[in-house]
Amino acid sequence: MHEEAGVFVVTIRGEVDADERDLLQAAWGEVDELRLPATAVDLSAVTFADSTLLGALLEAQDRHHRDGRAFVLTSPLAGEVHSLFTVTNTLAHFTFAASVQQVIDQTNPRA
Repeated sequence: MHEEAGVFVVTIRGEVDADERDLLQAAWGEVDELRLPATAVDLSAVTFADSTLLGALLEAQDRHHRDGRAFVLTSPLAGEVHSLFTVTNTLAHFTFAASVQQVIDQTNPRA
């Protein structure tokens, strides 16, 4: 996790299941504390995810939207991760960007 040009960047790697629930909650707590205008969640290095990740992302997105902050996932998604979103019919519930840089550029448009 780090802040970059007004965007809080959360990079998630490897396998995500119930064992990582506390780490995800800690990340969202830090995101909420800083209240930056946008959060980019980089999922490109996630190799496996179950409903733990999906639930955490839906919860974080809801918190962001209630506060008027952007919540964007970056792609590409690994096959199994993409399948999780597809099978649960939640892919369309999220905003995706091609990269963290794209989220930064959209959050800080050049005049």
